[in-house]
Amino acid sequence: MFNREALLEALELGGRFQVEHWREGELLATYDFHNEITTEGKNALLDIMFANDTQIETWYLGLVDAANFSATSANDVYAQIDLTNGWDEFADYDYSANSTARAEWQEDAASGGQISNTAVATFDITGSGSVWGVHLVGGGTDPDLQSDAAGGGKLWATANFTANVSVANTDQLKVTYTITA
Repeated sequence: MFNREALLEALELGGRFQVEHWREGELLATYDFHNEITTEGKNALLDIMFANDTQIETWYLGLVDAANFSATSANDVYAQIDLTNGWDEFADYDYSANSTARAEWQEDAASGGQISNTAVATFDITGSGSVWGVHLVGGGTDPDLQSDAAGGGKLWATANFTANVSVANTDQLKVTYTITA
């Protein structure tokens, strides 16, 4: 008999975000921090790999706003972005000159039990504020749109900086994400 909970514990999935904060061509800071893979993300993985669900072909990175932030949790879900997860999406950025798009996570093929994006996702900040973290979403009808929480998407992971990162108009946050199994 298939024991879903035992498999979830045995997977020992992990991930790390690496973020560079740039201002006017100068590297201000680098951050390297572990993520929390949500239960929704783990269930999506199991359903895709073992229950014949449809593969999520494209994943998107978004930023967590420090305003109204209380906490991230393994129980956070896509359908509650900007609602009851305890955090909102920071949306004062452009990605590829688009003011409503999340940054596409352009992953390479898995190797050595890891998968990562070598094409760094660059967030061009268009307003001032504070960023508290990063998240990864995919699936559904509009996962590429900032603050989208409808249409059946999946929240794979969230991760928090150790403190708010203050950003200003024209700053850049360059994000690399690596998942390890």
